[in-house]
Amino acid sequence: MRGQAWAGQDPTGWFMVQKLGGIRAFWDGSKLFARDGKIVLAPLDFISSLPPGVSLDGELWIGYGALPELTSILNQNLSDLWKDVKYIVFDAPTHHGTYPQRHAFASATIPHNSNRIKMIPSERCIGLEHLQSTLHTITTKKGAGVLLYHPESSYTPGRTGELLEVKDSFEEEDVTFLKCNENSR
Repeated sequence: MRGQAWAGQDPTGWFMVQKLGGIRAFWDGSKLFARDGKIVLAPLDFISSLPPGVSLDGELWIGYGALPELTSILNQNLSDLWKDVKYIVFDAPTHHGTYPQRHAFASATIPHNSNRIKMIPSERCIGLEHLQSTLHTITTKKGAGVLLYHPESSYTPGRTGELLEVKDSFEEEDVTFLKCNENSR
């Protein structure tokens, strides 16, 4: 399930989830896959922490602003580098039901004492100010934004309007200023 850009729709009643900015990964109950369908070669101790027989949708993550480091860890495929990698779950794709039902199901399948797999919290949005405040809190920590799940949405492969991506519209841009030669015309 992939979101569409939020276009200012009323967020009241939708479920807000933090968009972390990690690497999307799907657990099919026995293997971990990247969004492009390739198997993620995670070490056995990492894989053994994931629940067998349950499909989960989430992100591999090591921290805010650490995507280059995470990408390097995944590309090197050295098990000792995976010690800080976590699988942050936000959905259960094969579980029938609405988003809150899938979220609750996924949460119930995750071992709560694991430091490798965590369920991302979701919160029902009470209005635009609530969304803006949550977005500000997340982007201040260098998070990527907010995902809004429609409360009655079923899991839909591909892009859907029942999942909206909200990003800070005032994201800083990298701007390079060229030093000009004062003598040039």
